[in-house]
Amino acid sequence: VTGSLDYRALMSAIGPRTRVLAIGAASNALGTITDVREAAGKAREHGALVFVDAVHYAPHALIDVQDMGCDFLACSAYKFYGPHIGVLYARREVAARLDLPRLEPAPSDPPESLETGTQNHEGIVGAAAAVEWFASTGGDAGTRRQRLTNAYHEAHLRGEALLEAMWEGLSGIDGVRLYGPPPGTPRTPTVAFTVNGAASETVAKHLAASGVFASHGDFYAATVIERYGQAAEGVVRAGCAIYTSAEEVERLLAAVRTVRR
Repeated sequence: VTGSLDYRALMSAIGPRTRVLAIGAASNALGTITDVREAAGKAREHGALVFVDAVHYAPHALIDVQDMGCDFLACSAYKFYGPHIGVLYARREVAARLDLPRLEPAPSDPPESLETGTQNHEGIVGAAAAVEWFASTGGDAGTRRQRLTNAYHEAHLRGEALLEAMWEGLSGIDGVRLYGPPPGTPRTPTVAFTVNGAASETVAKHLAASGVFASHGDFYAATVIERYGQAAEGVVRAGCAIYTSAEEVERLLAAVRTVRR
């Protein structure tokens, strides 16, 4: 079981009574990636709105809300190397129809109608700077979108190589159980695992002592972790960012091999 979305079950659940499809573009626990475009198309056939949670997806793939066909999309800049600020895209004509609680002096047209009060200007500037910085890793030539496309492509190739090394290394360690789809399938370079006979918290602390920071728990994906039978202890999660090195992956593997069970 890879933890990937059962598209057949989802499609059968969408019908004339569906009003909103809320769907995750990628799992922060398992690294699975969902074909949002296909699901959104089905929802639109029945006049339903589409809300996409792209928090974990944003740092790993270039987002195109038009291609996705969504009405709302949320993510957070801290995931793509910016400050801890939320980002919400809303299709203008849909946002204009929302029944929003507001004071009379507040603007009545989007996006200002969704932004009552003084905004987090420092966070907004920081988020924009993070986008520009990430684009700069894709070279100096071309438009911002072209540079971002290049940056995501390079990050994807590095992430795939690191993911494969981590997955294969962990698979070869006795007592380690991996969760989620294997390399070579639509996924992010995020790996969830447990070690038989050792609590996930114990494993995470052991890794920290070796200079590897890996979180443990359910990461708010409580239902997924419960389905895997790990509600009590959770899982250990290790992810590869654009600054992750092959040496750090090797250090993680070496530390897992010496976990006391």
